[in-house]
Amino acid sequence: MPPQAILFVHHANDMYGADIGLLHSVNSLDRSKYYPIVVLPADMPTGMLSPELERLGIEYHIAPLGILRRKYLSPRTIIPLLIDIWNGAAYIRRIARGRKVALVYINTIVAVSGGIGARLAGVPVLWHIREIVSMPRAVRWVLYSILRLCADRIICISRAVRDSLVSESPQLAEKSKIIYNAVSSVTVNGNVEYVELREELGVPESAPLVGMVGRISHWKGQEILAEAASLALQEHPELHFVAVGSYFADQAHYLHELEARIKELGVDDKFHLADYRSNVTDVYRSLDIFVLPSRKPEPFGRVTVEAMMQGRAVIATNHGGTCELIQDGVTGILVPPSDPKSLSDAIKLLLEDRSLRERMGKAAAVYAEQNFCLPRYQQQMGNMIDALVSQGAS
Repeated sequence: MPPQAILFVHHANDMYGADIGLLHSVNSLDRSKYYPIVVLPADMPTGMLSPELERLGIEYHIAPLGILRRKYLSPRTIIPLLIDIWNGAAYIRRIARGRKVALVYINTIVAVSGGIGARLAGVPVLWHIREIVSMPRAVRWVLYSILRLCADRIICISRAVRDSLVSESPQLAEKSKIIYNAVSSVTVNGNVEYVELREELGVPESAPLVGMVGRISHWKGQEILAEAASLALQEHPELHFVAVGSYFADQAHYLHELEARIKELGVDDKFHLADYRSNVTDVYRSLDIFVLPSRKPEPFGRVTVEAMMQGRAVIATNHGGTCELIQDGVTGILVPPSDPKSLSDAIKLLLEDRSLRERMGKAAAVYAEQNFCLPRYQQQMGNMIDALVSQGAS
């Protein structure tokens, strides 16, 4: 029997959390049984994900999917958005029927055309929710209504995501299951110094380096880290800080605002900005302390686990999915959101107590490996896909 096609519908063409999650899900497939086809949105025709799919030999297509992005939710753009959603649903229905797809897997809540098209084609739908939805109430109602009508099963990447989902739509409780994201581990050699990032930024090898990884946006809290840096540097002028990540093409203003704030705080000689890089492992290894100062609740916080995998003590804000990743005081420290003073105090505590920092880093690596390893995720996803395909065939 030839492999059955699984159609993956995704909302972006990038290489951040959800995109990496998509690759992990695609790679969870038993290729002797399943053949993956990925559909990416036409409003992001170029990016880092499609070349990676091509490198892996995974078939992909680009189509007008009508992704529910905030920039399209205005009186001027709503009609074109609805047309794109309808066209996207028609495309998914056509490809699902034409390729005799056994299952449609939708990788984020905003790719609604995938669910509608799959339902019209009579194909089972597995919907992977990776967001805590903060859109206007009317939009949330539409999203959850589509989920109730179209999704056969729902995967939530954390308890925080599932709680948010069920609080708005209790009917979805029975359909939903928590499967935590996976993070690939790399063997850590604590005796090796990783200086490539430090050399690039001009940070001395002897200087403590505190940093974060993530999109430059108001949500991620780079300015909170800058404000904490200004406080910590008063007592520890040897410190350096770095924020690694790019910005969305239409949100360059966040970078300009951040640069202005760093200069205003007078820390521009100690607070560095570095663009996105594909090999973030060396970034984590270059850091002494990893920080995720998100203003809004993280649905999961993949970068936190990535840093933990590399044996780094982490500091993160105590809301959202991050609280499920960190054992406060054991594998890291949780601090209140939007609180530069608390963040600064936590940084100083770990800086001044090296034994505590190293103990937390070792505990973090063990905990992350036990709870967020890739084989465990692949088994859970494989079982879920097998069950839905069998259900659809019966």
